[in-house]
Amino acid sequence: MARLPRHETETAEASGTQTLLRGLQLLEKVAEGVHDLQGLAQALGLSRSTAYRILASLARAGYLRHEPRKGYWLGPKLIRLGFKAYGQLHLPTLARPHLEALRDATQETVHLGILEGQEVVYIDKVPGRRELQLASQIGARFPAQSTALGKALLAWSPPERWRQAFVPGLRRTAKTLGDWPAFAAELEATRARGYALDLEENEPGVRCVAAPILNGQGEPVAAVSVSTAALYLDEARIPEVARLVQEAARRISRELGG
Repeated sequence: MARLPRHETETAEASGTQTLLRGLQLLEKVAEGVHDLQGLAQALGLSRSTAYRILASLARAGYLRHEPRKGYWLGPKLIRLGFKAYGQLHLPTLARPHLEALRDATQETVHLGILEGQEVVYIDKVPGRRELQLASQIGARFPAQSTALGKALLAWSPPERWRQAFVPGLRRTAKTLGDWPAFAAELEATRARGYALDLEENEPGVRCVAAPILNGQGEPVAAVSVSTAALYLDEARIPEVARLVQEAARRISRELGG
């Protein structure tokens, strides 16, 4: 396929950026209370046809809704994004007392994580009280597929999201679930029992239990986990720790309106 000359590519990119910025400005004007096409066009110095084209695209994507003879209003997708942004913005501060209480109850390291693409990102950590400390850090990323946090977030997400996060043949350890049927079955089991497990699938000798934090729409916005050396989390102790993790996740969810 022939490539466009560099100057034409740059011109197209600049035009796309300008359209994006105009779309965002139109959203802001609608939020400020300008709803009619003429008023929105005048507010940004656009022609009616240009404003209409951008507004129609935003409406088709769900960011705006159009009511005949009434104009444009903020759409349902913006409401969902707003809830997610609110939850992520305040989540570490809101969750911190619950994370510390969970650490005190278990003596183990507690993580708070969110899902980004195929990875889990730690957004907070409360170190455990064991002599043996985990080396994890806030901002660290791991495959969602091999972590309890990731599996907790995915199990409460739509099944199509499972496929997007799955990495065929992933091999963090000898116990990583690298084939699709086993991974899908594990997510189904996770949803059924109410919590996720990482039994040395991400790091040798480390076990984790996690549960999702849900917003008011029942969507997972984050997850909380207890992580420790395998010798401190044998099969007999898992149900007790899982109960404490689930209770912490439920308390945080309630504060988010979940």
